[in-house]
Amino acid sequence: MTFERPFLLLMLVIAPVWHWLRTVWLADEDERLRRFVRPVLWERVGIEPPPRRLLSRWIWTVGILLAVFALAGPTWGRDEAFLPAGGRNVAIALDVSRSMACDDEAPTRLGRAASEIRRLVGALPDTRFSLVLFSGQSRLAVPITLDAEFLYSRIPMSSEDPVFLPSGTSMGNLVSVMADALPGEDLESRVGIIFSDGGFHDLSTELSIETAVNRGMALVTVGVGGDTPAPVPDGRGGVIVFEGDTVRTVLEEEPLIRLADGTGGFYTRISEAGDLSEPVQQLLEMSSRDARLQSANIGPGRRYQLFLGAALLLFSLALLLERRGL
Repeated sequence: MTFERPFLLLMLVIAPVWHWLRTVWLADEDERLRRFVRPVLWERVGIEPPPRRLLSRWIWTVGILLAVFALAGPTWGRDEAFLPAGGRNVAIALDVSRSMACDDEAPTRLGRAASEIRRLVGALPDTRFSLVLFSGQSRLAVPITLDAEFLYSRIPMSSEDPVFLPSGTSMGNLVSVMADALPGEDLESRVGIIFSDGGFHDLSTELSIETAVNRGMALVTVGVGGDTPAPVPDGRGGVIVFEGDTVRTVLEEEPLIRLADGTGGFYTRISEAGDLSEPVQQLLEMSSRDARLQSANIGPGRRYQLFLGAALLLFSLALLLERRGL
């Protein structure tokens, strides 16, 4: 047995002090009566000797001890915690940089990622989703919602769809934008999914991992693309050429793997992902369970009510016995 407020156990001294004072007071009462009327005359004048109240005194003393134990907060064992599950929330981030127009995934990297997002959202109808688009910067395209059709309408299916973002691929504040799109309540489960071909131009991976961990968001990263260098379309029917050479890209997995491993999520290539909904759902359930346990603050069970109830019962009994002079 342990105590939440062990310093209050110092108050246990109240019980013996009270018992001594009560004994002294009763003795003084008896002495005052003896001085007023001699004991040999008590029977003649109808005076009964004052009751000693020995039993009630000890019951009062034990009751005070139990009350102090209750105040100190005794704990032992474990309490079962029945907490409602929070909502399931997923922030999807889609890379819309120029390299996502490469056709090493059918029909393009972007088109393949968009189709996978639609399939994932459709397989988890009770999960709320938000959509973040990123390239040189990150922008929230769809706030958290259960409206799958609205989310579908905002997913760019090709590089020709306007996204109004600067070129490039930058991690920057991507994870912060994703986390801000999700509810922050304790019981809410939070998962982020990033669809990208990697190739981030900045070095924000460690900062992004720290942000995700601090915000309680596990990251799933999905690599889009292949190992064979693919030419980058220029959006006008040709390919991008730099200093006479065709610009080509491959899937750069290293930052995506680090993001997933550092936040408790997982990494997969889109070509090998299969049905993403099942592992994402498992991750959501784990996140929800962890949130419930953290919110419950499960620890030794509080047992103060046992001591308090016993103390109140003894106080009631002591009052009854005291009236009867016991």
